[in-house]
Amino acid sequence: MTENEKLGGIYRFLALSMRYPEHDWLNSDCLASLINITESLEWLEDTEKLKELNLQDARAFEDLQVEHTRLFITAAGGVFAPPYGSVYLSKSGLLFNEATEEVADYYRQKGFELAREDEAADHIVNELEFLALLTSQDMLNDEKEFLDKYFRPWFSQFHDKVVEAAELPFYVVIVKLINFFTIP
Repeated sequence: MTENEKLGGIYRFLALSMRYPEHDWLNSDCLASLINITESLEWLEDTEKLKELNLQDARAFEDLQVEHTRLFITAAGGVFAPPYGSVYLSKSGLLFNEATEEVADYYRQKGFELAREDEAADHIVNELEFLALLTSQDMLNDEKEFLDKYFRPWFSQFHDKVVEAAELPFYVVIVKLINFFTIP
């Protein structure tokens, strides 16, 4: 496996980790992979926090689902950290605006389409999946361009909101990893 394929796999793993928690993917194997990554980076404090997560405990798993919903989907007073680039890049702060369409156009220019047209192209999961495709196919100039033009301009604000609002360590570690792997 090449380094680019490995990085593509990491992007794919991080994209999956930003999806709503479901038992079919967020399980002991997933957590073990996450712990392996933090250990390899020598993020000892984060590793210890992750080791305390017991995904076999129904209540702990439900708490993670509630955390995801509160941070990224809906909460009293508004979503804490909307996972859409357009929210941070437009003056209106609304979804599905010109920033969303620019990202979708970029995907098309590079020969990719969203699997579902009703999904926002600028959702963090879609952007990370796109980065996985680019790196896995050795499209490194395109990866850099996408990071510089479409991802990094909004991600730092999103990162900071997650770190500030998260009550559980899982999403803090995930956004820290996304930050680590997308730094130019």
